[in-house]
Amino acid sequence: MPRMGVYKDDIKNILKKAKSLRFQLVFDQTGSMFSLVKDLQIDENDFGVKMATVIFGADKAYYTNIVEGYFIEEKQIFDKAFSIVKHIDKENWELTPEKKVINGHECYKATGKRTLTGKSFNKKTLDIVAWYCPEIPLKLGPFEAVGLPGLVVQLDLKGHSVLLDHMEWDKNISVENDISGEIVSEKEFDSIFKKMVKVRMPN
Repeated sequence: MPRMGVYKDDIKNILKKAKSLRFQLVFDQTGSMFSLVKDLQIDENDFGVKMATVIFGADKAYYTNIVEGYFIEEKQIFDKAFSIVKHIDKENWELTPEKKVINGHECYKATGKRTLTGKSFNKKTLDIVAWYCPEIPLKLGPFEAVGLPGLVVQLDLKGHSVLLDHMEWDKNISVENDISGEIVSEKEFDSIFKKMVKVRMPN
């Protein structure tokens, strides 16, 4: 019987697969939906694709309601879906005078924090950087990067960036919340997550 498992570092393959991921931000005057583009030509059963999808957040969706000041993050635990409601005014951004041009858009830098739950259920924060464009006065962006005084053109996360490729204008688009699952607060989700993981952990 074999007594050793041999593994290889597959990170290069995962990064390669991540480059094929494309997201879309559909918005109107009231809010937006941010999610992975449907019908991408990718093999969803490929290990590298699966890992890239999880690592880079392509397995989630975000609905933002600018009028009422909240956004919803979609998460799943053991195939059970949740809609986590967060208030935009609680997302603290620090605006800076630093600016640069990204794909022809003059953008300003804002720094913020992303909160994650570790393996031991402890909270940790990661620095994130959003480059927003005041010339496009939409308080929207990818993932949780919302509430800034302009559309977020680039979001720098740990080790990678999400960059606006192009925009298409359609006045007939109407945004609705397509996220399903039990509606909970972030605190309620953390409690549920902890209980569900402990139940499945071996003694």
